[in-house]
Amino acid sequence: MNVKHPKLFGLMVLFCCLGLSGCLSMNYKSPVNNPTTPRWLNPFTFDQEGKVGETLHDVAFEIMFVSSGGGELTVKNCFEVLALGETAIAQREFSRWEWLKSSCLGASSYYRSPETAISYWGNTFNLELLKTFPATAVPYLGGQGLDGRSGDLGKKEPTLTLVESGDNSVKVSIDDMVIDYVVLARADFNRDGYQDVFVRLDWYIENSFGEGFDWLVLTKTSTNAAPMMLWRK
Repeated sequence: MNVKHPKLFGLMVLFCCLGLSGCLSMNYKSPVNNPTTPRWLNPFTFDQEGKVGETLHDVAFEIMFVSSGGGELTVKNCFEVLALGETAIAQREFSRWEWLKSSCLGASSYYRSPETAISYWGNTFNLELLKTFPATAVPYLGGQGLDGRSGDLGKKEPTLTLVESGDNSVKVSIDDMVIDYVVLARADFNRDGYQDVFVRLDWYIENSFGEGFDWLVLTKTSTNAAPMMLWRK
């Protein structure tokens, strides 16, 4: 190539190099961190094969109960479950009904929450996190069972031992009770800007007939803050 103006050509090459360098630096620039986290609903709570949907009607299933009148009563989504009163179900079906109702309450709370919120919960639900829960994060068995339970769960229950752990659940043993803590949803349920967790407690007494389901909602407002109880059944 015949270059009549070498100085001009040199400047053109320099500008091109600077422009290329600028483009490369833009491509490798670190993205701005988004401080908020999307809400999350456990898609496998109702054996939904990973499907969540947009309303309670989308949380679909087909579960049959014995009605209080002795007949069959089939519910097909969470909207139907929450619309029915407990008197519609036979007493012997109460435990199964409590499991389904607690799960649908978690889904309902999820759908009524903001799309995103600041989250300090981290990416895993495990035994170490469970130990930091308030000492009242156990099934309520009536009477004075939760009175005077201060501090965290790990210190209050020295017999707490791990039975098994999943992606969104931790099953533990406390004395003669086995409790499976299952995360149903993560969202800003009380709309204060911080993400909370809705946890279902599936429990039974070893070597006995006692069993049931409970639920609670906890919040965490900073990285070093201990989880705090918001609501419970």
